[in-house]
Amino acid sequence: MRVYEAKVPRQAEGKRVDDYLGKAMPLLPQHVIRDAFKNKDVKMSGKRVSRDACVTADALVQVYTNFLPQMPVVYEDNRIVIINKPAGISCEADDWDGMTVQSVMLSRAGNAYTPRLCHRLDNQTSGLLLLCKDDESQQILLDAFKYRKLTKIYQCLARGEMRPPSAVKEAYLVKDAESAKVRIVTHATPGAVPIATQYETIAFDGTLSRLKVTLLTGRTHQIRAHMAFLSHPLLGDDKYGDRELNRRMKAVGNLKLCATELTLYPGGALSYLDGMHFAIEPPF
Repeated sequence: MRVYEAKVPRQAEGKRVDDYLGKAMPLLPQHVIRDAFKNKDVKMSGKRVSRDACVTADALVQVYTNFLPQMPVVYEDNRIVIINKPAGISCEADDWDGMTVQSVMLSRAGNAYTPRLCHRLDNQTSGLLLLCKDDESQQILLDAFKYRKLTKIYQCLARGEMRPPSAVKEAYLVKDAESAKVRIVTHATPGAVPIATQYETIAFDGTLSRLKVTLLTGRTHQIRAHMAFLSHPLLGDDKYGDRELNRRMKAVGNLKLCATELTLYPGGALSYLDGMHFAIEPPF
């Protein structure tokens, strides 16, 4: 039997343990968590607990189960692995201090190699995520992202009809560390960095536009913040979006943003990947 552990952060104090596990262990399906409680296989600080117990800060919560979480693999060779990251799991340790892409992929690799992240997707963003297996590959791929030697394309659902239906929009982005958000401004200001976002309308249903978005620059929350600035927030975005629309469309906490295409031109020892194109369908 496997055991999955999470140390309760202070901001989760007082939450029901089943609610906490839904956030801390996103790759454990609800039926697996339900069965673990039914079989008395959930412990907090070494003691079995029921699902309605409240978690306490710094407590170690453990779930015992035979279930093995799987991260969908799109491509793999002896140097890289590309996965289809589900929404709801962070790439690295986050505020819930639980299961992450890195921890799941490390478990999958065993002692064969140490998976390394080459870029990141937000917790709520799904889609193609590139990892590598050795130091040389990591440096090549980090440089590829830095110098834009690859193409990343996303699909999203945005409020309203885009006018024009396709465009390249430029602006400036400013990080706000205190609020863990960014803001978009029209002119260069201290601390602002230039951004460019290209979009193309795939379809419009009268309420929402399905867009193909290409990042011409890659900044924190760029698509989410830039689209909201353009008065077309993404459906399900609880940080920059339209909360009334999210509630009406039953998309609260369910961001409709997916990294659907990745084309590589890394060169060097990874030149065998040059021109390789990977694509998936979005889950919405």
